[in-house]
Amino acid sequence: MDDYLKIAILCGGWSDERLISLKSGESVHKCLIDNNVKSKLFDFKINDKLLLYKFLKDNSINLVFNLMHGTGGEDGTVQEYLESISMKYIGSNSLSSKISFNKLKSKECWISNNINTPKYIPLTRENLNVKLVSTLGDKVVLKPSESGSSVGIKILSSKKIFDTKNSRELIELEKLCVNSDLSEPIYFLEEYINYNEYTAPIIKNKIFPVIKIDTKREFYDYNAKYIDDDTSFTFPVFDTDHQKMINDTVLQAFKSLGCSDWGRVDFFMNDDGKIQLIEINSIPGMTDHSLVPMSAKKNNLNYYDLLKILLDIKV
Repeated sequence: MDDYLKIAILCGGWSDERLISLKSGESVHKCLIDNNVKSKLFDFKINDKLLLYKFLKDNSINLVFNLMHGTGGEDGTVQEYLESISMKYIGSNSLSSKISFNKLKSKECWISNNINTPKYIPLTRENLNVKLVSTLGDKVVLKPSESGSSVGIKILSSKKIFDTKNSRELIELEKLCVNSDLSEPIYFLEEYINYNEYTAPIIKNKIFPVIKIDTKREFYDYNAKYIDDDTSFTFPVFDTDHQKMINDTVLQAFKSLGCSDWGRVDFFMNDDGKIQLIEINSIPGMTDHSLVPMSAKKNNLNYYDLLKILLDIKV
């Protein structure tokens, strides 16, 4: 066992995904303790970097595994704190975390690298008009630019938005609009893609088995992820060329944002193999039932095997 290593597991946080993050942290901590790996769990529930620094110092931590989902954990905040004290941590750096957490910035980067992603328009007062919105199709997806676990996502009818001057949908969207010359858009509208949804975990630049996600809901929302018991997860078998195309695309998407160590790339794909990128999760869930451990298991790796790879644990 690596006696030098002492790991801090950061979890909880102050985002909408706090409860899921706590579960991820507790799962990892229990597994490490059960396997005699020195580790401490820290619920970083108040955004106070001095509290974090004190915890790391008092416990002689030399490696941080950040499992804070959402705002604070995935947007570069914690990463900047750790970088400022030269603390080693697992995951993408602060800059790539900022980019990957912001769906608009991610899409801009992918488009500049000729990687397909659904058409979209930032939700500004200038853009909210029938002519522009109708270019996205009959259905549009309302998304916050910075959020996870499908929080805040809604599917809307383009026609219904502009049915009447004061439609409920239009009033709702107007409240979310910003003036483009004053601030960054916090929401955007995206074309509705009626393809199958997949996710590809990436661990140390290796693509783990791709998972196909099937839900009876209109899309893979928060309830489908964490509450429903009828969401289906399967491992499709692709021919060699198709698998290579998927691997190349998701790895290019991951690296184009500067991401590293680990993450999960979510994408749509039709029967002809055309891929449309959705988003990158730079800090995926790590509960016993989360998608990354599920994919690792398909690769004949148990939960601790996965952690040994992620944390570079020597045994």
